Amino acid sequence: MKQADDKRLSWLHKHYMVEKDFEIEHAIDATYHEVEPHYHEFYELLFFVSGNVDYIVADERFHLRRGDLLIIPPNVFHGPIFLNFEVKYERFVLWMAARTLDRLIFLDPDIGYFLGKKPMYLYRSQAAMWSSLNASFLTLYNSYIRQEPCYRSEGLAVIMQLMIQYNRALIVRSGAAQEGSRSTLLSGLVRYVQDNLAGDLSLAAVAAVFYTSKSHVSHVFKQEMRVPYYQYVIQLRLFAGKNQILAGTPVHKVWESCGFSDHAAFYRAFRKWYGISPSQFKRVHFEQLRPTEG
Repeated sequence: MKQADDKRLSWLHKHYMVEKDFEIEHAIDATYHEVEPHYHEFYELLFFVSGNVDYIVADERFHLRRGDLLIIPPNVFHGPIFLNFEVKYERFVLWMAARTLDRLIFLDPDIGYFLGKKPMYLYRSQAAMWSSLNASFLTLYNSYIRQEPCYRSEGLAVIMQLMIQYNRALIVRSGAAQEGSRSTLLSGLVRYVQDNLAGDLSLAAVAAVFYTSKSHVSHVFKQEMRVPYYQYVIQLRLFAGKNQILAGTPVHKVWESCGFSDHAAFYRAFRKWYGISPSQFKRVHFEQLRPTEG
């Protein structure tokens, strides 16, 4: 039992930050397993070095180029689509806690400019900027791994500079911040699911709303999102339920507002997805994943 618990906590730590401010990894892969769309409770900044990869963020799809920086806010579904591995997939992934961004905004309110704008997830650096960004991420990663003195301050300085560039690009409309491609039907489907989690989201009901067939709705999700329609719905419903639980709603009162048939159905789905019960999840979240500062 202890081994199973340790394995599950390891999984949770992969999806939740252990450090209080930021974490960073640098990875190079010649192959990679299929990654379903997922979300985090923190910001993810993905700096793309090489590979042949598309990336789904919300209902947008981006074909990544060397030097691209994806800025993915908390609770936004995202995931890679690997086209091939003729070139190795290399990237830096920086995780930033929401409270870290709050601290930066406190120092300079302009850092939060992007929060009031239509989401623009991709920052496409110019050729001259590529080497500078790459050097910054590499320095930060090496400092973080070695736990060198002042690595936290160095990380915050790098994050501040990245957010300055990103917000300036939005403010002056330089074109560096760009939108991805978007399927009109998929966008409508995603918004409808998000707005009707407690309602009838069967394929038949949703297809009727959009005057199309069940098979077409299913195909759009599988083709564009790389996830089956019903799995996407369950993830969103569990996400809504998880947030309600963490906000203090009693576990036994969550299921109905999230669209589950009863508490038992919610419990089973939650345990299957997260590996632990809702009450255990809440305890782990607050006691182990979000330790209080001493």
